Amino acid sequence: MTTVSSMNSAALLILQQTNSISATQQQKSVTDDLVAVANGIGGKIGATKQPSQTQSRISESMFNLNNVNVNKLKLDLIERAGKALGVDQNDYASKDEFVSAMQGALSKLKAQDDGQQAIAVIEKGLGLDKLGVTLEDVINSAKNPDREDTLDKALAKQAGKEKEHESEALLTVQPNEIGLYGIANV
Repeated sequence: MTTVSSMNSAALLILQQTNSISATQQQKSVTDDLVAVANGIGGKIGATKQPSQTQSRISESMFNLNNVNVNKLKLDLIERAGKALGVDQNDYASKDEFVSAMQGALSKLKAQDDGQQAIAVIEKGLGLDKLGVTLEDVINSAKNPDREDTLDKALAKQAGKEKEHESEALLTVQPNEIGLYGIANV
């Protein structure tokens, strides 16, 4: 029986030592933080500093899922236009070969008797008519995708309109007569 009590007392002794060490460290860190704040170096010790408004905006623009990437839209549209012309980007070793094949397919299509109608059908299927650009504009844009051109401007304009429609779709929450919050009648 004495061995059990000595084991209990040993465990109790260990716990007491652990508690006194952590309490001392906690008291020391609180004191250090107070001294650091008093000396004007509070942001360098202890808790992490909150991001500035600019840093928050940058982070939001980088990681926001609602952010529209015009370059991604442009590259996707170029790839879809190639497929509509019967040219698959994966079949070519370089971008230049792909663009040349697209130009060749468009030239063959223009040479046909009903070529303009076929081009109009492709443009409508890709949504180019809504953007206000032609299939030729897409091919010209594919030559140098980094350059800002009519396709970039049209896609940016469309992305701006989509954001406007998204903000219009947001619901307004206001308190009613008795103070409960709910969707406002707009």
